Amino acid sequence: MKALSALTKIGLFSFILVMLNEVMSHSMWGVSSSTPPTTIDFALSLYGEEWAIATVILGALLAMAMVGASYLVRDERLINLIWDMGGEES
Repeated sequence: MKALSALTKIGLFSFILVMLNEVMSHSMWGVSSSTPPTTIDFALSLYGEEWAIATVILGALLAMAMVGASYLVRDERLINLIWDMGGEES
């Protein structure tokens, strides 16, 4: 189990390094234009050429995290289940 945890940490660290490398090597950083990019330019670059798959993967990971968090927050103690059904505890 510790090996799987270590492998996951290494994979996540590698993924972050690859993403940072791709962001920093973008041609936008070398251009010094007088007008900053607009939100439409940002959206096109995010969902356009190469970032579409990374955005979908990130969205799936965030959705899994939200489902997991809602499962962990759920409280199934008997007193709460009875109160939810509108009954009195005997």
